[in-house]
Amino acid sequence: MPVLGTLSCAAKRVQSLRGEARNQFTRQRLTSAARVGVIPKDGKMVVHIMKLTQGDIQEINPEVWTTEGKYGCLDTPPIKREMQKDTPAIRVKQYPMSPEGKKGLASVIEHLLKENILEPCMSPHNTPILAIKKDEGKFRLVQDLREINKRTIAQHPVVPNPYSLLSKIPREHTWFAVIDLKDAFWACPLAEECRDWFAFEWEHPDRGRKQQLRWTQLPQGYTELPNIFGQALETLLEQFSPKEGVQILQYVDDLLISGETEKEVKDVSIRLLNFFGEKGLKVSQSKLQFVETEVTYLGHIIGKGSKRLSPVRISGIVSISPPKTKRDIRKLLGLFGYCKHWIDKYTQGVKFLYDKLIDQEPMNWTESDEKQLQDLKENYIVSTSFKLTRS
Repeated sequence: MPVLGTLSCAAKRVQSLRGEARNQFTRQRLTSAARVGVIPKDGKMVVHIMKLTQGDIQEINPEVWTTEGKYGCLDTPPIKREMQKDTPAIRVKQYPMSPEGKKGLASVIEHLLKENILEPCMSPHNTPILAIKKDEGKFRLVQDLREINKRTIAQHPVVPNPYSLLSKIPREHTWFAVIDLKDAFWACPLAEECRDWFAFEWEHPDRGRKQQLRWTQLPQGYTELPNIFGQALETLLEQFSPKEGVQILQYVDDLLISGETEKEVKDVSIRLLNFFGEKGLKVSQSKLQFVETEVTYLGHIIGKGSKRLSPVRISGIVSISPPKTKRDIRKLLGLFGYCKHWIDKYTQGVKFLYDKLIDQEPMNWTESDEKQLQDLKENYIVSTSFKLTRS
């Protein structure tokens, strides 16, 4: 194909992907708002009733469904972590926080104290917290654990490669379900002797009282958390036996159930939900993809004998702005690296980005770099388009 034709194809593909991404976003919003599904068919959005019926709900342990302010707790021995030898007390001052942020976090922290996920303490360690405003106006508690993460003795990661994991789906499987465990990372109990490492300072906006609090369960942002939770859940799943012919794939806290018949996948999905309810884990009912012929899992759309990258993921990559720092370069490499199996001549294509990491700061982004980035995106778009056709 001539270069001009390739660029034109790529530009059209970008427009198409953005439209598909908007459709997928609309699908997700409608699915969350009501028990309906929205699927693209012949260029149109087709609505159909989701397969989680009232009868199905009655068969499922209600304890498994997440509700506002309720968190799961994994039935596993408390987690113990080790810091590097002779690590001194880690003390990072609390960052300034706006009055709005403090007020927003007050109810969050009070609830976590009530649920015994946080507890008062007097610790030699301290790392700062941030109030992150969410789209709906509420605030999320985030702790800056970078200094803790630096000093943690890391375990060998055993999180599976997503591409390798998806290759295990049998081509003959035609029915699928996806279970996304809610707030799963907060479900790992933390050993008493390790809790002081995760302490932070909190000043109540109304009472003005300052105190230290610490987590009783592993906090989000801890570098070892995905690995720890993934292994703990894998061990727990050894107690669960699906029917012969039905497969369960696990990637950290996301699970894919697949099989040849609707009934088999439904039966195993209901049993697995009940199992999680008994073990103290929570599932978001609105995010549950329950017994469908096509589901979204790990950024891929999975169907009979096929898997393809979701339009949202593709559109996100082609819309990336030019990097300004080495940190931006690393993020860019991470995004492309996740999809490297879809990119022809990936190693050669990203070499210029790795070369940029060697350069001195401040990083100099040239016209040549910009052209190579655009070439990489266009290669990605065209390669993805061809592979979608072949899948």
